[in-house]
Amino acid sequence: MAETSEIIEIDITKLQPGDHIFTYLLEGVFTHHGIYVGDEMVIHFIPGPTIGNEEFPKSGPCERCQGYNGGSGDGVIMTGKVVKSCLHCFGDKKFLYKYGVSWVEALKSTCCPYQSKSLQEGLETANEKLNTGFGVYDTVKNNSEHFATFCRAGKRYSVQPLIDKFGDKLDAIENIDAGPDEN
Repeated sequence: MAETSEIIEIDITKLQPGDHIFTYLLEGVFTHHGIYVGDEMVIHFIPGPTIGNEEFPKSGPCERCQGYNGGSGDGVIMTGKVVKSCLHCFGDKKFLYKYGVSWVEALKSTCCPYQSKSLQEGLETANEKLNTGFGVYDTVKNNSEHFATFCRAGKRYSVQPLIDKFGDKLDAIENIDAGPDEN
């Protein structure tokens, strides 16, 4: 049976290394994802300093993570970078990402229909990508959700491309499990 996609803020003291976490950016317009690695640190994929303060409101430098949270730009153009930053720089509120939900639930919320690998395997993949990278950042084709789901499920997954492609048509999904009208 698939899990529910209910989104609940997580107490950071309950995080386990390998957990896929996310936070909301720009007042809930976007989500940003990463893999918790322990010691209040997270590995995540950022678009680079050229987006900087627009996407990551807390610009560095931070003593714990050297400001690896989008930074302030400094005129450097980066096409995407896997970084390790502290939970504080990652975002204000953290949420635990769910795996193994139904496709209907996955299209309505921030969660994934695929089964996850173990926390340890997700952690190992995140650390490997910290050293090898994850390619060019693209908000639709290769974003932080793609990175984190690749680490945990072995597959790149994000609902963002579906939203961009089908937009309003996804609203019909809201009624799929509601059943017929009672009129």
